[in-house]
Parts: sequence; structure tokens; C-alpha cells
Amino acid sequence: MQKLKNIYHLIQSLIANVRYGFPARKLTIIGVTGTDGKTTTTTMLYHTLKESGVKVGMISTINAKIGDEEIDTGLHVTTPEPWDLPRLLRRMIREGITHVVIESTSSGLDQNRLFGVRYDAVTITNIGHDHIDYHGSWKKYAQAKYKIIEKTKDGGLVVLNYDHEESRDWLERKIENVQNKNIIWYSVDELLDTNHSVDGITFTFDDETYSIPLIGEYNFSNALGVIIIARRYVAINKIINALKTFSAPLGRMQVMQTEPNAVIIDFAHTPSSLERALESIQKIRPTEQSAIWCIFGCAGQRDPDRRRMGLVSAKMADKTLITLEDPRTEDIVAINTEIAEHGEKGGGQVITRFVSHEDFEKRNNEFNNLENKAIISFDYPTIENRIDAISFACKMAKPDDIVYITGKGHEESLAIGDPIVEYPYTDQDTVEAIITQDV
Repeated sequence: MQKLKNIYHLIQSLIANVRYGFPARKLTIIGVTGTDGKTTTTTMLYHTLKESGVKVGMISTINAKIGDEEIDTGLHVTTPEPWDLPRLLRRMIREGITHVVIESTSSGLDQNRLFGVRYDAVTITNIGHDHIDYHGSWKKYAQAKYKIIEKTKDGGLVVLNYDHEESRDWLERKIENVQNKNIIWYSVDELLDTNHSVDGITFTFDDETYSIPLIGEYNFSNALGVIIIARRYVAINKIINALKTFSAPLGRMQVMQTEPNAVIIDFAHTPSSLERALESIQKIRPTEQSAIWCIFGCAGQRDPDRRRMGLVSAKMADKTLITLEDPRTEDIVAINTEIAEHGEKGGGQVITRFVSHEDFEKRNNEFNNLENKAIISFDYPTIENRIDAISFACKMAKPDDIVYITGKGHEESLAIGDPIVEYPYTDQDTVEAIITQDV
């Protein structure tokens, strides 16, 4: 069935490229893929080139940017559909754009939605464990990511992350016989004078000092990949100045409040990405007594391995609140039970499970304080579930605590029910309403 769908996408892409004159051939295309960090890397690279004077466009998870125009790229879609991509690239050419940064997903590469695109430069941030439900195995998932290298032009630049051991070993074997491409491995071990605080990251690389207002130690790696690609096109001093003004993409370690406690919205939705995020959160908390509140759920009809996020949160955060995140047709109680079981393996203890919004309204005032390693599960399949979980954490958090909300990031809906309905929702609107006491 999937093979037939891929052939269908290929035919669509071919017709679309003929219709719009194979626009990718007239542009310098830079591709970004990876399990974690690809949206931040895409956006950072776009910002760096734009601020350095390059006429550049972007297509990412969050949006497409053509000049001063922003175009929504969908609720749960990264790479546009086969017909949309050539149309967007043709529009960019008409606007005088010469370079385009494209966030390229494993499914987009596998389904021929990027047919007609040959990359001038690419980076693979890492290949972790994700989308196994679609690809069937890690090897097939990695092979889909690897297609970005196969689609890179002769003489093109390939930038790879040396620090991610699993994907490094696999990629090293894959590229042994690759010729006519400029392959560069990078590692944060190359950085000197690294510093990470609530104000951002600073480091020295190749005798140049960089300062970027981003939270998250993993952004050292993202920034290094960006610098290596960007210096192929612009001068180092322009890159340094551009990165000083970069701000986190929507829903990527987005700081909503710093006083009396911090509230941060993020998109980490796999065990590995949550672990990296919580490592960074731990290092910026104001005091040793500052508690980390971790609020997340796991999507239904997706790789069940993601539910090991419960174990990661129980080990690394102080309080874990399990909530709803796109359960689709799956039973939210079953999803949350799996997450909670993993949490208990990580040393957490389930304190209570709210069964409905009415139950939450009736009982939430019973809690004046939560012991560390406490787990609370919100088990009802309505939008109020996620709003209640966030509201509870913000109400209970003490000064200097950090409330970390993850999984939805930039997304603007919750997928619930059978048949599935996309209900309009954002974490940003919820937090803003809580902060202003409208919830």
C-alpha cells in the first residue's frame, strides 16, 4: 500500500515540476534532516543567511518564508505535499530568492515529496528512534534519512554530527564509497569556552567567539552545523553578528515567563529529545531547591517506544504530569498507563489520576505540595485535559521552579477521537491565559 502511495506521490511531483518548470534547478537548495534539532537548525540557518544579505527562503515544520510573507505549512506536516513544493519554490524565484533552506523529513524523502530537488548542501543532525511505526525499523528510518545525501549534487557539502554514536557508526559505513561530495564531521569537542545560562549559549570555534540567545546545551551542536554550512556562502563576521540576534523558533525552548518562576514551551516528543532537554533545564535552574515540573503526553497511533518518556521524566524531573497529546483513536487511559508504568520504573510514584475535568475541578485543591518524583496523570480525552495539567503545574510551582511543557511546540491543534477531529489549540495561548489569570 505504501509503495503505491509513493508511486502516486512521484507521479504528482513529476507533473507539478513539469507544470512549474523544475524550479529547484534554478535555486541553491540547503537541506536539513534529523530526529532532533532539525527545525531549530533550519530556522537558525535561514536567519543567518538572511541577516548576512543572502536572498533566502525557508520551508520548515512551522512555516514557509518567502520575503516578508509567512505561509502556514500545516498542523502536523513538515515537508509540503508533492504539488505544493514546486509551487512554493516557483514563487520564491519570482520574488528574487536565490537560496532556500528546506527541513526535509524521513517520510518526505521516502514518499518522493522532494522529487526534483537536488541539494547543494545538507546536514543530518542525528538519527535517533522515531517514526518506527511508519518505517518499520530503525534501519529503514535511517535509510530514508540517508536519501538526503543521495540527493546531494556532486561537489555538494554534507555536514554530519560525529557526537551521535549510533547514527555516526551507521553513516560512516554508508559513506565509505561516497565520492564527489565534500563530507565534514563536526563535534562539540571542537568548541572552547562553552557557557550555557538562561540568557543563552556562548562558545569559541576556530578562534572565533559566538553568542546565541538560545536555551539548551544541544544548541551547541545545532549551531556548529549551521556555522559550517553558512560559511560556505557568507563571511564569518556576518555569521557571528547574525547569530547574536537569533531567537528560538516558536515552541522550541520558548520562554513564556521568567518570574516568579520560569515557564518554557518545547517540542521534545521522544525519550532522547526529552533527556537532552531536561539535561539543559537542570543546568539553568536558579537554585538546587528549584523544582522542575515536566508536563507531556504521547501521541496515539505513533511509535509506542515514545512512552518511555515517562521513565526519562521520572528520573530527571522533580514532578511529572502526564497529559493529552494527540491520542487520535487510541484510549488516553491506556496511553497514560504505559507512560506511568515507565515512570515508576524510573523511580516515580503515581499520586493520583484525574478521570474527568469535573473530577479535576473537584479535587485539585486537595494538593498543597507534591513530593519529588510524584506523578499525576490526567486521563480524560478532551482539550480541558491539557489545559488543566498546565494550569495545575503553574498554580503549584513555587518561586524559582521551572515549568517545562513539551510535545506540542508550534502545533495549533489536538487530534482527538474516532473519527479524528483536529481541535484548535496551542500551548502558547493556554500559558498566556494562565499568566493573565484568564483560566
